Amino acid sequence: MSKKSDVIHNLKLIYGYGYTKVFNDVTDSITRMHISKTQMDIMQFIYLNGHATPSDLALELNVQRSAITHTVKKLVQKNLVRSESNKMTNDKRSKLIYMTRESEQLVEEFLDKIHHKIGTDIGILTKEEEEQLYHATMTILKYIPGGTPDETHT
Repeated sequence: MSKKSDVIHNLKLIYGYGYTKVFNDVTDSITRMHISKTQMDIMQFIYLNGHATPSDLALELNVQRSAITHTVKKLVQKNLVRSESNKMTNDKRSKLIYMTRESEQLVEEFLDKIHHKIGTDIGILTKEEEEQLYHATMTILKYIPGGTPDETHT
């Protein structure tokens, strides 16, 4: 293997381990409430978009609409989302899914823990290392769909 491929292989291992460690450290509140990955994905999508239809969620998460319906029912029972008639259409069967305050707090707590953990881990970097990490991260984000915070900039 070339030196460059060795470095890339090591970066993959480090990033993979780092992500796993961060998520293991911050998932306490999610585990406590018995929230599945799909349930968390739904809450995150709604958190970012304000609301969603079951069809939007099925398309975004690449799962059957019936699975979304079942998962949303579970979230409603946990008081983490609410379902309302979609007044934007003439179809009385159409629903919009919104977060409850409880799920907003849960997602925000999850994000705060991630930010805190990452901040703690990188807090020992020098200014030069911070700059290098920033540029490397921006390069990586450039190749991840939806990775840049502002899609108008590359």
